[in-house]
Amino acid sequence: MRAFCSPRLLGLLFFSFGLALPAVEDETAVKLYQRGMRLIASGEAEEALDRFNTIATKYRRSETCANALWEIYRIQEYLGDVEAAFEALNRLVTEQPGHFAKAHVAQFQLTKRLLGSGKNERRTLEVQRASKGLPPEVLIAMLENVIKNGPQSEEGIQAHYYLALAQEKASNKKEAMAMHEDFTESYPKHELADDAGYQVAYIAYKEWKAMRGDSPHQREATATALAWFLTRYPESDKAALARSCLVEVRTAEQLELMNLANYYEQRGDAKAAKVYYQQMALKFPQLLEQEGALKAKILQALEETSQAKQVGPTR
Repeated sequence: MRAFCSPRLLGLLFFSFGLALPAVEDETAVKLYQRGMRLIASGEAEEALDRFNTIATKYRRSETCANALWEIYRIQEYLGDVEAAFEALNRLVTEQPGHFAKAHVAQFQLTKRLLGSGKNERRTLEVQRASKGLPPEVLIAMLENVIKNGPQSEEGIQAHYYLALAQEKASNKKEAMAMHEDFTESYPKHELADDAGYQVAYIAYKEWKAMRGDSPHQREATATALAWFLTRYPESDKAALARSCLVEVRTAEQLELMNLANYYEQRGDAKAAKVYYQQMALKFPQLLEQEGALKAKILQALEETSQAKQVGPTR
């Protein structure tokens, strides 16, 4: 007696052994896709987009749908609708397991292009402009989505760094600094760790520059951040830039102390002037190696202080 196996039973057997049968693509969907590709070839991108959108709506999760979503992504980016392009990639990531890795990378690269840091571009220190008309909040949401889709992937990890850049672009500077600090702590050996560390200091530096030196507290915070970066990443390719910024900050502090000392001298308040000369000696000992009137005043202030200590307090 010949054994008989029904198609349904055969399908169950293949599924049980992990050999699921390939899905049969809907003939109408395939024809729509082919028609869309012909329209692209003839330069009618928007007409083609209609065909692909129909496939993506009616034939979800099929391979033809996946192919259509890739074309939707390319056409929408070409037409300048980056949100629609990103959403097409997001459907590939969440609905098409076989396309997850490639679509996730494409999502991340799209957000980098919007930030002005394309795949082959050198990482920059300045936050560049986003695409025209794209609110910073949208870019932030996109990067958060990339992280959510693949938190442990390389793209997901890097997205934390670029999310901090996007936060700064949105004028959320405290959030940006906190995110950069968190990145350096969470991924200390990552190639972007020194970039994140530098951004912490550089955001503080730009804030101080914007205040035109009117905030001693901001200046000191900037100097501390720059010194921290140089201590932690002395071999970074941004170390020279950090040193240059630190010199500028310290020079501004030195100039301020000199101006304050001169101000009190002109008012005849030698005691107050002496305090600032002492601070110069403490913070800028190299001034004692330079000849001139400033060195003489600093030495005089130090000598008078030393004498006062020897005599002791008067009763």
